[in-house]
Amino acid sequence: MAQIHPTAIISTTAKIASDVKVGAYAVIEDDVEIGTGSIIEPHAYLKSGAKIGENCKICSFATIAGDPQDLHFDTSLKTFVKVGNGTVVREGATIHRATVDGGTTIVGENCLLMANAHVAHDCVVGDRVIIAPFAALGGFAQIGCDAFISGGVMIHQKLRVGEGTMLSGNGSFSNEVPPYVNAYMRNCVVGLNLIGLRRRKVPSAAVAELKKAYMAVYATEGSAWRAKAMAELESGVYKTEEALKFLRFFEPTGKRYLHPRKSGDED
Repeated sequence: MAQIHPTAIISTTAKIASDVKVGAYAVIEDDVEIGTGSIIEPHAYLKSGAKIGENCKICSFATIAGDPQDLHFDTSLKTFVKVGNGTVVREGATIHRATVDGGTTIVGENCLLMANAHVAHDCVVGDRVIIAPFAALGGFAQIGCDAFISGGVMIHQKLRVGEGTMLSGNGSFSNEVPPYVNAYMRNCVVGLNLIGLRRRKVPSAAVAELKKAYMAVYATEGSAWRAKAMAELESGVYKTEEALKFLRFFEPTGKRYLHPRKSGDED
C-alpha cells in the first residue's frame, strides 16, 4: 500500500502505484501518473500532465510539469512531462510541460537533475544525462544520452547537444555541440571527452577512429566545419558507430557549430 503522508494533497484522479511514498505537503494534481517504487519527497509539486516512471525520486520543492515560460503559451492546452525510470530530480529543479497540443517534454531513464536545474518546455533529454546545479536548457533543446552538463551551463533554445559530451561549468552554448566532445566557455570545443569514452568502455579502435574524424573536422584551418565533416563522411573510410555519429551530426544545413578556441577568447 502506498505510504502517503496525511498532509499531502493528492487529486483523486492521480494514478499512483501501490508502493509509492509521498511525503508531507507534497502536491499531486489531476492527470498525474507515478510508477512503482518511486518516492515523492515533502513539498514536491507534480502538476497536471506529469508522468513519473518507476523507481524515480522527486525531491523537495522540485516542480514537474509547470507551465512553460513562453509568453504565447495557451494554458488550456493539454501537454505533458515524462520522467523516465530511475531518474532523480533533486531539490528545486524544474521541468516544464510542452507547448504543442498533446506534446511531451521528455527526460530519459537514469538521469540526475541536480538542485535547481531547469529543463524547459519541449526538451528531449536522453538516458543517463547529468545536469548539475543551476544549469538550464532552453525550449526544444535536445540532449543526447550520457551527456554531462556542468553547473551554471546555459543552453540556447532549439539547440542539439550530442551524446557523450562534457560541457564545462558556466559555459554558454548557442551553437550545436557535436557528440563526444569537451565544450567550454562560449561555443568553444577543446578535444574529445576521452574520460567519458573510457568510462563507457568504448573500444580503443572506435576511439582511434573518432580521434581521426575529430582532427579532420577541427584541426585544419578555416571554419567550414560542416563541409569538412561531409567530405570525411562521403570518403567511406569510417566504419565505427562513434565516428559515423560524430560526422553525421553535421548533416543538417543552416546550423552553427562549436569552434576551436580563438585568440582573444575570454577565459
